Amino acid sequence: MNLTVLNPGSLVSPGVHLLCYGPYAAPRDARALVRFQPDVNMALVHHLIMFASPGAPTSSRASCGGNIIYAWARTGQTTPQGLELSSAATGTAGLAYGVGPGSDIGHFSLQLHYQNMEGKPVFDKSGVRLSFESRPPKTRLRFDVLMSTRVNIPPAVFIDECVACRVTRGGTVFGFRNHAHRLARDIWTDEFDAHGAATPPPGRLPPSRLRASSRNLPAGAAKPSIGRLSAQEPQIIRLLPKPRSLAEGESLELHCLYNASGVDRPTRIGLDERSKEMCNQYYLSTSALRVECDGEVAAPSPPANAALNAAVTGAAADGEWLYFFHRGKANFMNTQPLDFAPILRFSRKHASLGGAIGRGLFTVRASAVLLKLGDGRAAAGPSSFNKPTDVAVERGSGEVYVADGCTLNSTAGGAAAGEYLREWGSAGSQPGQFRVPHGIVIDSRGLVYVADRENSRVQVFTQAGALVTVWASRVGADKGFGSNLVWRAHVSSVSYDPSLDLFAVTEGSNAGSWRANAGRPFSFAVAELEGKRVTQYEVRLGSGRAGLQSMYG
Repeated sequence: MNLTVLNPGSLVSPGVHLLCYGPYAAPRDARALVRFQPDVNMALVHHLIMFASPGAPTSSRASCGGNIIYAWARTGQTTPQGLELSSAATGTAGLAYGVGPGSDIGHFSLQLHYQNMEGKPVFDKSGVRLSFESRPPKTRLRFDVLMSTRVNIPPAVFIDECVACRVTRGGTVFGFRNHAHRLARDIWTDEFDAHGAATPPPGRLPPSRLRASSRNLPAGAAKPSIGRLSAQEPQIIRLLPKPRSLAEGESLELHCLYNASGVDRPTRIGLDERSKEMCNQYYLSTSALRVECDGEVAAPSPPANAALNAAVTGAAADGEWLYFFHRGKANFMNTQPLDFAPILRFSRKHASLGGAIGRGLFTVRASAVLLKLGDGRAAAGPSSFNKPTDVAVERGSGEVYVADGCTLNSTAGGAAAGEYLREWGSAGSQPGQFRVPHGIVIDSRGLVYVADRENSRVQVFTQAGALVTVWASRVGADKGFGSNLVWRAHVSSVSYDPSLDLFAVTEGSNAGSWRANAGRPFSFAVAELEGKRVTQYEVRLGSGRAGLQSMYG
């Protein structure tokens, strides 16, 4: 049994269009859908999406919504390549979409993405030929998509767009399809178990991983990546070499790698392959599988909005206690010792003030200065700093790393005894250079992470100062909004939790970003300079649903 779902014949006007055709009822005796073969005008159709809904059509009007069951794009092909689900092709007997009574498929609609560059209307009858069997499938299939709806690529960078997803109901993946446009390179998904376990476990990276490259990929996926393939290869559904089981509670990270090194303007999300980008990976899986993406929700929790009549410049957490540093009535240009205790301690559990320290020279009752770095002069050289912005301590060696950011644009490391050891960096935008390094942390692998504020990125180094990789931020695409909105492109801070092997980054107006493999709810705190408050957020699983998002391709 066969059915062709198509544009029945119409003129397509010049430009970029998404047009919907249907509905087409499935053959009466069809119980299994086993083959898709695009039959399209390759010069006119960029991609197509097929939707299915249960039962007979209730209207004569096409509806391109409901469940996606098939997707195809012309990239990398001169002749359209389809999908065959026979046992000879898949190695699994009875693998197909269920059709008819008791299934989710009773009729079809087809969405065609046209790019007519001819400058005049073009007649078209593009579509997809479907083949059916009368025997119900042994294993019913489902098609779903992991995607980013926030693609925002700064000019002149390599950037990895990452989307956090979670398996809410287990199943088996048989195939995949990657989709993006001209800037995209590899697309893949990393899998982590329900506890966020990764292989290798937290520890120092082997020397082979410490390459000075802005294109290094995240280490630590617990299993081989799913569907890693260049987006410039044919964007068709491909069967995995071996079916992949995903268990409930596991985390997934979708990655789309872009090369915008030759682009001089931001690239936003959109349908036009000439000037826009996308980040999609589809799964062909058992019907039980459910995956939710970007479903983690950050909600204020005590001590939410701890307010002061002062500018808050930093926050940190230690077990039960939340610490933050404020300037009181002093401003950014203040050069005198603070005559008040600027470090306040709050109970995270009870939302109550637990004390203050740091009055004068940071010597008050129950506190003492353990180490002083620098001679108090704003200058260059091994004995001075000029407006240092953050510090980090390497627990094993006791070395102290300082982001000396507002003037000298360099980072420096010093031993616990205060002995000067080394420094690196200079002012600029090239890899290894800085424009206001504003935050610094060291992870459990011994790598040094620097929030390079004005360059809209985090740079990663060895402790000797060798560049490992660069994490470009999407907020870099927001540069140029005007002098009063420069903060929209800032990457202002980076923090790290070794127990979760998790980073939080403050990007523009976004309070935080985190990896998917946290495995359990967690919290973080954000200090606001102008807002004069600290807010603690509890991150918990939400209900984002990839299949309900809108930017397909």
